[in-house]
Amino acid sequence: MAIRRLTLVVNRTKPGVDDIVHAVQEAAQKAGVTLTVADGWPVSRETLKGADACGVVGGDGTFLGVAEAAALEGVPLFGINRGKLGFLAAYPSEDVSASIQSILSGDFRVEKRALLEIRFADGSFALALNDLVIKTRDVFRMGRFSVLADGARVNEYRADGLILATPTGTSAYSLAAGGPLVDPAASVIALTPICAHTLSNRSVIFDGETELQIRSEDSALLGLSVDGRETLEAQGRLPIVIRTAKVQLALLRPKSLTHFDVLRSKLKWS
Repeated sequence: MAIRRLTLVVNRTKPGVDDIVHAVQEAAQKAGVTLTVADGWPVSRETLKGADACGVVGGDGTFLGVAEAAALEGVPLFGINRGKLGFLAAYPSEDVSASIQSILSGDFRVEKRALLEIRFADGSFALALNDLVIKTRDVFRMGRFSVLADGARVNEYRADGLILATPTGTSAYSLAAGGPLVDPAASVIALTPICAHTLSNRSVIFDGETELQIRSEDSALLGLSVDGRETLEAQGRLPIVIRTAKVQLALLRPKSLTHFDVLRSKLKWS
């Protein structure tokens, strides 16, 4: 894979970003690569049009703000971590020059990650690399949610909300809510209730070909969030249909780094 045109999406709120951008500019110039720098996220598809790859300088939140546009444009992503955890931003910021040189020379591996395709009742849609979260906006009230899988009833949940996660997203909010860790190479969708009233309501793992539908069964005020982005009012957007998207996101990762290396490091496994 030859990278001749590189887009760099930068989170300027992170410390040390200017030095990282300068290092990338120098490496790109030496390699004869055309570099475009973009500030702010989420980004539009137009921002990535024509790029061979996109680098993201920031944390996982910044990375998620670029994922949908990158998947739709077929542009591989890599991240230079300036956030806290860095599950997605796999390249450290300490030696940016060496990291960029290795990427521009083709010294990386490509991982394909599944996305959720989320279709709302109002006709809009979104793609999620991590998850869709539906929650009650009144923190002192539970909601009632019914879930159907390929049209068949799964369960009615009384809970603070539901998390629908990709395998990649099982290391995010889903994990904090008691969900399982899933290998990103698996083809599944993970459903995890948030603070379910019935203690036996645990996570359910669905085959990646399953079409799920989420309905609200009461008048609770609900909010929706896709990949942690701005919360949307659920009114008028329910029911929601979720399936595995046909498009995937390509991630550029160091050849020596595995998913379980990341888990051991970030989750501080002994």
